[in-house]
Amino acid sequence: IIFSLGLILGFFLESRQSNNIYSRLVDSELNILDEQLRQRIISDNNVSCSIAKGSLFSFADKIYSEASLLEEIDGTGRLDDLTILHRRYDLLRTLVFMEANSLKKRCGGDFHVVTYFYLYNNEDIDVKSRQNYFSRLVFDLKSDNSEKIVLIPIAVDTNVKSVEVLVDSLDMNVYPAILIDDRERITDLITLDELSDLVFNNSDKLTD
Repeated sequence: IIFSLGLILGFFLESRQSNNIYSRLVDSELNILDEQLRQRIISDNNVSCSIAKGSLFSFADKIYSEASLLEEIDGTGRLDDLTILHRRYDLLRTLVFMEANSLKKRCGGDFHVVTYFYLYNNEDIDVKSRQNYFSRLVFDLKSDNSEKIVLIPIAVDTNVKSVEVLVDSLDMNVYPAILIDDRERITDLITLDELSDLVFNNSDKLTD
């Protein structure tokens, strides 16, 4: 009886997870279409900087939250369905990266774009440790400056061609890495205060 109950419970949990993954696949597809349409509307209708910025921050934070939940579900496994989801989110976050940098150039420097590039298919303990540190670092920076920073994590090794073109154009070849406003990259371990200084103080000096 216990064995049978275990099989039934396992089947139920697996079926529930499959339904959850399918729902997230549909949501990711809608998000991609939504982002493409948002960019088109903002561009074609010359939407004001304040409205465009508010829309960008809201959408970027939504995608970051959804992708973070995906990381928790994924855990240490690399299931095929979840890999597809990761690829979709990397594509989506690349679209957000392009929109954020374009909007920053058009509307000035009252916000900053912090992009975190990392390896998804990696088992090296040292690299994973560095990635965990970098991930926490940018998360803490975003938490302390939620209205001033667009945070965009992008995995570079999920076989998304647009991401490959992006990192090649940026000449990125060391991971994990943090890119600040498309002007400065960080690959060495630094503190939160040092990162904050690079994001805010250095950009103010460049503006001056």
